[in-house]
Amino acid sequence: MGENTDCLSCVEITARLHLYIDRELDSSEIEIVQQHLTTCPGCECRFYLDEKIKRLVHDCCVIERAPRHLREKIMRIAKGEQVEIDPELAMKIHADLEGC
Repeated sequence: MGENTDCLSCVEITARLHLYIDRELDSSEIEIVQQHLTTCPGCECRFYLDEKIKRLVHDCCVIERAPRHLREKIMRIAKGEQVEIDPELAMKIHADLEGC
């Protein structure tokens, strides 16, 4: 976490990442999140991971609503739990995260 006292903690940033990715934050919150991401490699990596997962879900799911098992796994991941994922999907995620 950065030294700036205006900067939110990593936990608070993580809680806002999906809102940030979906562009649902106001301009002052966007600035705070962006500032934190530039000073915290862990949160920046988490941001890129979450963004990539969101893109993969969007690109891979052609139905209106994601399957129940996928929604459940995503919720478990969001809570910090470890989940088993398809090895091919894991390889895609790892490839996308190279350099993170």
